[in-house]
Amino acid sequence: QMRPDGTAIDENPAPDAEEYFATALFFASHRWGNGKGIYDYRKEALGLLDVMKNRKAIAGAVNANKRKTTLHALFNPEHKMVRFTPDADNFAKNGDHTDPSYHLPAFYELWAAWGPEADRAFWADAAKVSRDFFVKTTHPKTGLAPDYANFDGTPKAASWDAGTANFRYDAFRTA
Repeated sequence: QMRPDGTAIDENPAPDAEEYFATALFFASHRWGNGKGIYDYRKEALGLLDVMKNRKAIAGAVNANKRKTTLHALFNPEHKMVRFTPDADNFAKNGDHTDPSYHLPAFYELWAAWGPEADRAFWADAAKVSRDFFVKTTHPKTGLAPDYANFDGTPKAASWDAGTANFRYDAFRTA
């Protein structure tokens, strides 16, 4: 988030939004081609994907400068899944986990075809992992996913709201 003067309010991104931004940039590139600077949509998409997957840990301010934390890449490299948040303080309180509604395997397939050469295998694997994850995280009778989940698919109750282990606001996007 940014203030009107361009200074950061919060360095912490919304991982699902970054996924949509990158894919929209690729779509723009394929529809209108690439210009110069910020109008080189492919270059901007490639840069965003690189940061999403390969970002080194960076300390920064979050919550309107109320606290500092370390932010990591948006994708967990071991599990090849999008994280709920890259915030290390959240990892300490809740463990590194995911949000089933952030999993967009169709996007990952496109990134495997259009993304940085060095990361294409990762994105292809991420697409398969996410599709398999949907089977693991959805309830066997209702087919509904929890708002948050551990990387093994089990529901995740967040420290600030135990209801996140249930089908709620974010999970509506998976139904």
